[in-house]
Amino acid sequence: MSIDMSKKSAFFAVLALSTSLLGAKAALLEPPYAIPTYASMGTASWPADSEWQALNGSVGGKLETLRPWAAVCYTSDPSYDAEKCQAVMNNYNNDLTRESVPSALLWPNWEACGFDNGCPLNHSNPQAVSEAVCHQGTTPPYGVAISSAQEASTIVKWATANKVKLTIKNTGHDYLGRSSGPSSLQVNTHGLDDITFIPKFVPQGSSAPPVPAMKFGAGAQLYNIYSFAGKNKVSAVLGACTTVGAAGGWFQGGGHGVLTPAYGLGADRILEVELVTADGQIRTVNQYQDSDLFWAIRGGGPGSWGIVISATVETLPEMSVSASLLIVEPNPAQDAKTLGVDFISLVGKYQNEWINSGITTSFVFFQGKYILSLYWPSPSAPLSILYPFFDDLKASSGNYTVASNNTASPMFPTVTAAEQENVGPFFDSTSFYGASTQLASRFVPQPYLDPSKPDSITNVAEAIWEGLQTINAVLKENPEGALSPESAVFILGDMAAGTRSKSMATGANPGLYEASWHVTFASAWTVGVSRETDETLVEAIHRATDPLSALGFTGSYQNEGSAWEENWQEAFFGHKYSSLLKIKQRYDPENFLSTYKGVGSVTDSSEFQCYKRDFGKSGGLKRVLGYVGSMFGESPKERPEL
Repeated sequence: MSIDMSKKSAFFAVLALSTSLLGAKAALLEPPYAIPTYASMGTASWPADSEWQALNGSVGGKLETLRPWAAVCYTSDPSYDAEKCQAVMNNYNNDLTRESVPSALLWPNWEACGFDNGCPLNHSNPQAVSEAVCHQGTTPPYGVAISSAQEASTIVKWATANKVKLTIKNTGHDYLGRSSGPSSLQVNTHGLDDITFIPKFVPQGSSAPPVPAMKFGAGAQLYNIYSFAGKNKVSAVLGACTTVGAAGGWFQGGGHGVLTPAYGLGADRILEVELVTADGQIRTVNQYQDSDLFWAIRGGGPGSWGIVISATVETLPEMSVSASLLIVEPNPAQDAKTLGVDFISLVGKYQNEWINSGITTSFVFFQGKYILSLYWPSPSAPLSILYPFFDDLKASSGNYTVASNNTASPMFPTVTAAEQENVGPFFDSTSFYGASTQLASRFVPQPYLDPSKPDSITNVAEAIWEGLQTINAVLKENPEGALSPESAVFILGDMAAGTRSKSMATGANPGLYEASWHVTFASAWTVGVSRETDETLVEAIHRATDPLSALGFTGSYQNEGSAWEENWQEAFFGHKYSSLLKIKQRYDPENFLSTYKGVGSVTDSSEFQCYKRDFGKSGGLKRVLGYVGSMFGESPKERPEL
């Protein structure tokens, strides 16, 4: 295969430049307005047993001692229990079980406090462990499963008085691991799962005309909400992954899904939120009461504003969903990169038109297989909008084979049916529950996919390809513990085109409104991975966005981004960060409710010690460059630009 030397040099230059800019990026961060002080377990600052007993009494005896879920499978652990271990092993990779267990998260790397400092089982073959120690990792030592706003208020008041950091967990479906933390008290909202349909909802303090709405507790998960909506013959803007909790981090991060291009973000459709703020006050916020806090919590990030008890979302009429589900395979006799870049560019050519017409794009790109799924509310666009794309694809039949094409308008009678039968199961199938998983992402703004500027689209496509190679260069060595010899890139076109003109109406990242694509890189691994591979793979995923960053794309979706995003304020919040910070100071003057890389976060504090990684010095970057260099038949020392 011939190599374009200028593109090769540019690729390495991007990776090298990103490292040199770490210090400069850090200098751009706006400092927190207050630095909270928390008690640390095992020190004199930690509350006495009598204080914990008092808390337990005030919440009706609900205080639990938490140990890692798999501790019962470690033979050296005092809690080892063969019978209980069997139940853990049977359900180790089951997302619903993990979400219901207070000490479990969906991805075990976030349960660990650094490499080999957790309590995992092998994702591929869960078995009891006899030659390792179960570490507490990020699992909080105590937790309370709340059943009311009053209990949440009691906990917040106790925690602030005793300086105990709070972590909030519903499902643990968090790619930044923010649902747990050492020396913290877990507030578990998973049991707040009531769902109510309100045909004529009026926000508190308002004389606005009534609208149909659903109110759901913080623990209600999408599979139940979709089912409830279907029974009540309504639709709503909700997420794709059906085990997500809609009133938790989903809408607080912005919230996107199948209906987002046509009807906006989940945050755009929220009418009212009940929460407990850092002063212990139970508040009902909307556009008429505490409107600034209402603006901030809709997209301004989870864990920073309070403990959400419930949210009320405006519903839409029941509607059918059209879809086009394609699997395309490139000709294996031709150059994989050329065909890959060309196909990404082909989809990019039509992406703006599709998203502006209410069509959601889900494009999962493997080097040898392209899974392209399009969904839209049937009234939003005719099926004929896809004909030009189909014609272009047919004209390239020598390069690509359409292995599967299922296209219909409508395909599903309701949004609920689309989620239950296709969208939800598909996204679940792409997730390695019970395996360590990391993401990194970038928004691609609409102007860069302008079909009148094909070179711009090609540049984006090449950057996506190069990012994927950064990860695959590590995986192709088939290291022990890796779950696949190659990764895929997720190119999602479900941004809020329908409410783009109203982007200032919520605290959500402006990029969620301005983008046509959200490009996400990921990989998964399990027990057996070496420290060297762990460092290299984590760094490769983190660096996979560098080619897109070199094009000027700085935005990322905080719920599906990298925990090691350097310029995280700009990436996750954009120009709204300063406004969000001022609102947080008003409602949380001590900055007590703090989450990693959330608004006001003190990221270098000891409370976030488990996130510490020194990219560029651990050796991971050098190995990443070495692996990528092998694709070009050279080693890092042969590249003077490094």
